[in-house]
Amino acid sequence: MASSTFQIPVLHAPHSTSSSITTSTMVSSPETDVKSTPPASPPALPKPIGMQTAPALEAGIIATAKVRANRPVDQTFYLSVVAGIWLGFGAIGALSAACGVPQSVRAEWPIIPKFLMGSIFAFALHYIVIFGGELFTGTIMIFGVGWINRAIPIRRSVTNLIIVYVGNWCGCLIMAYFMAYLTGIFDDASSRQWLTVATLGKTHGHGWGVLFLKGIGANAMVCMAVVLYHACTDSAGKIMAIWFPVVVFVISGYEHCVANMFFLSVGLLYGAPSTIARLWFNQSAALCGNIIGGAVVIGLNLHLMNNWISPIPWDRKPKEGSDVERR
Repeated sequence: MASSTFQIPVLHAPHSTSSSITTSTMVSSPETDVKSTPPASPPALPKPIGMQTAPALEAGIIATAKVRANRPVDQTFYLSVVAGIWLGFGAIGALSAACGVPQSVRAEWPIIPKFLMGSIFAFALHYIVIFGGELFTGTIMIFGVGWINRAIPIRRSVTNLIIVYVGNWCGCLIMAYFMAYLTGIFDDASSRQWLTVATLGKTHGHGWGVLFLKGIGANAMVCMAVVLYHACTDSAGKIMAIWFPVVVFVISGYEHCVANMFFLSVGLLYGAPSTIARLWFNQSAALCGNIIGGAVVIGLNLHLMNNWISPIPWDRKPKEGSDVERR
């Protein structure tokens, strides 16, 4: 019967000790630290919880722009009509809340009906971005980011925008006539008085330049809501992200061309002393301002924040051996 042997492994401690001593000697040398240690890279920014990073956000908006620019014409029109209908539902609720405030309270505390109106009107944008629809003012910002990044064809996207604008008009007119006028929701004296004052204020209260500036502010806030919606990754965050900017735009009295499609149409249907020509006066100024507010104030700024190229040479490397390099 063969006998088995058992061997004990031998550890080479002296070799490891000498190498560790050499390593420690090298690390402890201050001259070696200065010359051989590579400069430490700046720490990476932590990813925000529940939010996308800014580059990922811009990439997502570019992807959305490509999808919208290449949709069939009939589908684009359908989605824009649907968006006008959802906006109409939110606007009817907002008007009902504002018109329900007594006139004495409106005169003494005008912020109360404005805040009620903004709080409820924000749900119109919730319906559109969560359930589905294509709003002209939001599409302006999305296409603006696509144009800046040269990701979508200009001719096709401009055609898409025109179709969306017409479709939003159709949806708003459907809601204004069938759901706001024929139902008689605003037949009472308080509601008629509110509609008259609001319609005259929008069509006769300001010059074209003031309406244009208000249009910039309106779509800057609406598109900020859309951007924040895309930035959030959870449903609760998306809902809150939409709500605040829309409330700011409404209580500030800014001019939103699609919202005015509904509000001014309802005002004229209920007998406000204005004209269709004055409606288009307001619409032209708000439309131009909304384009700047969406494509430039939000779209261009979003791109520049992620792709800034500075002409100032801040990144020049210091000369070798200088005091700046040692620091």
